[in-house]
Amino acid sequence: MAEDINKLLEKLNFLEEESTRVVSLNMGCNNSQGFEAWAVGKIMLEEKVNRDAMYRVFKSLCFTKEEVNFIALKEDVILVKFGNMEDRKRILNLSPCLFDQCLFAMLPYVKDQDTDAYAFNLTPFWLRIFNIPLEYMDRQVAMDVGKAIEELVAIDWRDRDGGWTEYIRHKVMIDVSKPLRRVVHLVRSDGAEIVCAIKYERLPTFCYICGLISHSTQKCDRKKEQSKSNDTSFQHGNWLRAQIGVPNQNRVYWRNGIEVIIDKKNMDSDPNGEKQGNEEGRSGGIALMWREGVDVAIHNYSKHRIDSLVRLEDQCNLIFTGFYGHEDPNLRSSSWDMLRRVGGS
Repeated sequence: MAEDINKLLEKLNFLEEESTRVVSLNMGCNNSQGFEAWAVGKIMLEEKVNRDAMYRVFKSLCFTKEEVNFIALKEDVILVKFGNMEDRKRILNLSPCLFDQCLFAMLPYVKDQDTDAYAFNLTPFWLRIFNIPLEYMDRQVAMDVGKAIEELVAIDWRDRDGGWTEYIRHKVMIDVSKPLRRVVHLVRSDGAEIVCAIKYERLPTFCYICGLISHSTQKCDRKKEQSKSNDTSFQHGNWLRAQIGVPNQNRVYWRNGIEVIIDKKNMDSDPNGEKQGNEEGRSGGIALMWREGVDVAIHNYSKHRIDSLVRLEDQCNLIFTGFYGHEDPNLRSSSWDMLRRVGGS
């Protein structure tokens, strides 16, 4: 639309009254509109999504310090106006963002950048690489494997036993416009090849036929072709999902196992989704724990609450919120307001 308008304007001869210049002192000021706290998002799904419902869900789960506003732009692109930088950083830190198991790709807003220039197809995911022999689980192998998949963002040096034993864990920028990668081939110094399996944490709905995140198996254009061939096996499947149920890693860029690989300036969010509240005084904040094997996904968190989605064996989902009221009695009304918003969702 903007490109068409500019082409049209180039052909016009302006009248004298149309040539009046408007000089605004606010234009060019960094804080005039607060756009530094904005983000731009896109629903990475071919089907239409109920935007109003999505806005309500995000607002109820985000619990930001200030109100978040959503403005529809074009082609499922949405402008997300956060009230401050801290809120935006925390929400981007939770990437990938999911709505009804659909991917909502969000990027920091860039001044004067057209929406077509945003790389919505690149989304950070935590991956687990299995089948690497224990003696090869070192930093160099982790770097090589991560970079072979896509752009490597961070490395997690620990799994549930405090060291790499079952898998290597990376945070990688994934191009969701391509089929999900299932394996990586690791070649040893003696030429022997090891096929390593990839599992994805917080993976949205995807197609088991073509491996794309943009649609489900039922909506795939190749479904009829699959049926005619009488081939009932899929090249992709639920086995690509990593079972979430291990202890959470601790935040900070080089502490307790997390090493950031790319420049911190290039990542507007922390490499690891912290699920623990802020420490204050002698307290350790709040924490949500669950037994290993239980499928729990953290949706959001703040100083006083942690929101999670529990997937039950009967395919039903349960939203569970852990909550701790404000320690200052004079501020506990805000805690009750938060609970009302939770109840409203």
